[in-house]
Amino acid sequence: MDFCKDYPLPDWTSGFEHRKTLASQLPYEEYTGPLEKAASDTNDYKLIRLPNNLVVMCAQDATTESAAATLSVDVGANMDPVELQGLAHFLEHMLFMGTEKYPNEDEYKTYISQHGGTYNASTSYDKTKYYFGIANSSFEGALDRLSSFFTQPLFKKDCVDRELCAVDSEYKGLKNSDIWRSYTLEGKLSRPGHPRTKFMVGSLETLKQSAQGLGLDLHEELLKFYSKYYSSDIMKLVICGNYPLDQLVEWAVSKFSDVKSRGDNVQRDLEHPISAEFLGKAVFYETVNDKHTMDISFPVPDTKALYRHNPFDYISHFINHKGRDSLMAYLKRQGWATELSASVSTGTDAEFTVSISATPEGLEKYEDILRAVFAYVQMLTSSGPQEWAQQEMSSIMRIGFDNKDKVGALRWVLGHARIIHNEYVAPEHSLSKDEAYEKFNYDDI
Repeated sequence: MDFCKDYPLPDWTSGFEHRKTLASQLPYEEYTGPLEKAASDTNDYKLIRLPNNLVVMCAQDATTESAAATLSVDVGANMDPVELQGLAHFLEHMLFMGTEKYPNEDEYKTYISQHGGTYNASTSYDKTKYYFGIANSSFEGALDRLSSFFTQPLFKKDCVDRELCAVDSEYKGLKNSDIWRSYTLEGKLSRPGHPRTKFMVGSLETLKQSAQGLGLDLHEELLKFYSKYYSSDIMKLVICGNYPLDQLVEWAVSKFSDVKSRGDNVQRDLEHPISAEFLGKAVFYETVNDKHTMDISFPVPDTKALYRHNPFDYISHFINHKGRDSLMAYLKRQGWATELSASVSTGTDAEFTVSISATPEGLEKYEDILRAVFAYVQMLTSSGPQEWAQQEMSSIMRIGFDNKDKVGALRWVLGHARIIHNEYVAPEHSLSKDEAYEKFNYDDI
């Protein structure tokens, strides 16, 4: 079943009106429809789109002591050439090495550090994020330096070898990370040729040595990757500070409108990476840390279009239940587990996973744990979807949404960049997304 095919993409053309910034009179479009936000939320917002199609969420938080920004690009290791795996991650590193306006290699890092800030970037399977938090008084300077990554990067040739070593060092450091070992295992369990089989981090071997062996100029390949995929059409910017909204809009429009629009050239694999030959298998791997974890993963259809009544939230709600007669209570009584969680990922590689922190005895009796999980799922199936449960969940989520605690500016921008990158999220839900259910859907559950 393909859940998303029955749900059309939301209309991001209507509801936007042409505007010009107050100071520089630069053009942009502003969403003038309703923005659903929490009852306790005292922030003010503007959702805008620049002439180059880059979408920006501006948030004015009058009480925040710091400002923050994140720019995310809808491309990651999934677009690495097979012969140069880790190229997207290497590109992330190279963008920090100076721009035409700020040619010093350490300019961005030094500026933020000297003004009490923090910064970082990350490359995942399908996203690359650049973000910082800083004192409000220094926000414009940091934002200007960040924007130049995407308008005037230098990609200095004399930085290539040094940053290749930095990437290789990062890879070697991750060898002792159980999380990264599990990511690697997921790649090994994916069908040949799927982007998830690629080596996301990169190393001297997969980048420098591979390029040399093929007679390729790695610097030229880097420029090609940037020119093809780093397009404003697949970028999202979220900024937050204590400045008036008009000032935040002014900075966003003036600093990011020059990012080039190259269209969406990302080729997305629509088939699930888990092939039939790997279904119904028990796979064991050795961890670095002393822990015993059992993950039961089910390849599932993508449900990001169903964010207002996610059927997997209903299923995980019951599996995550910790009260009497719950699955967790049973496993604890048997002495087999100490923790349990169930969650779903979205995307074309979506999986529903029940993760269990097992005791040493529980790990030996993994088949008994598996039987218990399937017995519990069978009970849920035979009972059928219960509307009262969905209504209860909806009420709890609405109360939590309307009364949620305020978070720091950096944490807020990172969370909301993820929300507006979901192409099925309507403009009016850019702040709320899946935090408030709208309806009960028996068939989807």
